[in-house]
Amino acid sequence: MDTINAKEFDLKTILSNKYTVDYFQREYKWERKNIEELIDDLRTAFFDNYKEGEAVSGYGTYFMGSVVINEKSHPFSIIDGQQRITSLTLLLMFLNQKTNRQLASELEPLIYSTMMMKKSFNIQVKEREACLKALYEQPDSICTDGFDESSIRMVERYRDIVDYFPMDAFSDHSGALECFALWVVYKLILVKITAQTEKTAYTIFETMNNRGCPLRNSDMLKGFILSKIPSDEARQEINKAWKKDMLDLADLGENVDVDNQFFQAWLRSQYAVTIRQAKVGSENQDFENIGSRYHNWFKDNCESPLLSSAIAGNMEQFMRKVYRFYLDKFLMLKRAEQKFEKPLQHVYYLQYWGVSPSLSYPLMLAPLVPDDSQAEASAKMDLVASFLDGFSVRRSINFKLFSQSSIRYTMCTLVKSIRGKSLPELRRILVEELAKTIREFDFDEGVKKFYLHGQNGRFVRYFLCRLTAWLEEGVGMGARFEHYRKNPGGKPYEIEHIWSDHFDWHRDEFEQKLDFSECRNRIGDLILLPRGTNQSYNDMRAAEKLPHYDGENLLARSLTAMAYQNNPNFTNFFKQHGLKFHAYVDYKKADIAERSALYAELAKKIWAADLSELI
Repeated sequence: MDTINAKEFDLKTILSNKYTVDYFQREYKWERKNIEELIDDLRTAFFDNYKEGEAVSGYGTYFMGSVVINEKSHPFSIIDGQQRITSLTLLLMFLNQKTNRQLASELEPLIYSTMMMKKSFNIQVKEREACLKALYEQPDSICTDGFDESSIRMVERYRDIVDYFPMDAFSDHSGALECFALWVVYKLILVKITAQTEKTAYTIFETMNNRGCPLRNSDMLKGFILSKIPSDEARQEINKAWKKDMLDLADLGENVDVDNQFFQAWLRSQYAVTIRQAKVGSENQDFENIGSRYHNWFKDNCESPLLSSAIAGNMEQFMRKVYRFYLDKFLMLKRAEQKFEKPLQHVYYLQYWGVSPSLSYPLMLAPLVPDDSQAEASAKMDLVASFLDGFSVRRSINFKLFSQSSIRYTMCTLVKSIRGKSLPELRRILVEELAKTIREFDFDEGVKKFYLHGQNGRFVRYFLCRLTAWLEEGVGMGARFEHYRKNPGGKPYEIEHIWSDHFDWHRDEFEQKLDFSECRNRIGDLILLPRGTNQSYNDMRAAEKLPHYDGENLLARSLTAMAYQNNPNFTNFFKQHGLKFHAYVDYKKADIAERSALYAELAKKIWAADLSELI
């Protein structure tokens, strides 16, 4: 008999089996907002139960929904629920890392099993094997080249977990993170619906996914706003415009709910006042509630001072002027991310290296007021983006993280500080705020000690792209960052070590290979070259390599004597800015230190302390 069974199980029981993902729901599609909502919900539920020193066995459970499994296949086939199962697996990988594998006996069997020294992951999709292996073994230095769409999205969602997970909420209580991990394993409950045939499994899948279309947060917000507009004609007009707005937003985001991004950014930037304290048991406040349920927050806070003042008793006028202004400026930000243009160039940079969009968008919208001209609004948004760019680069150079969980309170407080400020006042506040970062993380000491390692390749490449592009733009070669970051139609640029990896060639300066390797990975030994070109130089000594750099980008070419011959634009430029460029015949340990100091001077020009744009 073709029966359907349903029963509750904890996550440990569910993930103690091996699964494949059925063909009719093969792709993993979760987005950042889904991860943020999951983490927020789990954090809140956990701390509602948490009591320091009390065993997790006494905590309450948390219902995670249902999964549909076909147990006649081997391995079992996930018919419905792979999004949650995959995301929870990513969370377990993260928790395993963050607890330093102290709970490996509890967590790792839910991620993989081992047979004859070979890992076999519990989610068995061939295309995802390399991704899962990389996430487990080296999550901070993953190259997604060759990954399929789902694998790339899994890497992105893992990084979202790293960025968003509120480590500060657990740091005050010894063992709280370990308790949380055990709570996730034993107290997350799912209803497992078991089908006996593929036909029945598909019927269940179709029934669960095709019965109605749930309203989005933006739909519910629209319904509330329209209910506050008395004129039928005005309601119809605003409703029509709203639909077009949502389509315009959707066109700007592949696999991202840009409408949610906009409403969260706008409402946080202008009207959020409170933020959850970094203490165990703290309740969500404006910033968190807008992030998870902004339609409810708007409805509940219409009488709050800031929002009430903006609405001023006239929802129609609020929508025509205030909403329209901030939507237009948000669309400017999204379009600036797609095409490099001077007025908003730093917005373009932020997508490659910067703080989370959930923090950067509110910050960039915060100083705007509806009476700002287009030019003034652009200047304000780019100035904030410039601040965020310098903030993140200075911290990265000094090996200091800037994950959302570590800076959210600072950045949300800054939103309130710069809200509605004029351009001169905005610059003053941001320069003062950046000065705090500079006092702790300057370029001189940071670059001197900075080196490439297995977890910061993305940043090193970004840093070199910026240095190279800034130099070439300064001598009149045009905007070049996009070329070095993407090189459309050509081979991508990769990090090149000027020293080849041959310790024996450098025994005159090093007794230990470790010391040689550390010096070789210093920033002063690194440049960018097109893929293939750098590989062709792998076994050359530095003195042999250097002449070959003559035909490359200006930062690489500046190592050669030819760069200084009949090139007045270059020589005048670096002399004007007091930069100590010169050619090298060979390249020794002292030269790497000298070149690192030069890179530090370049960085200080690009990421200026006064947020000035020199070029």
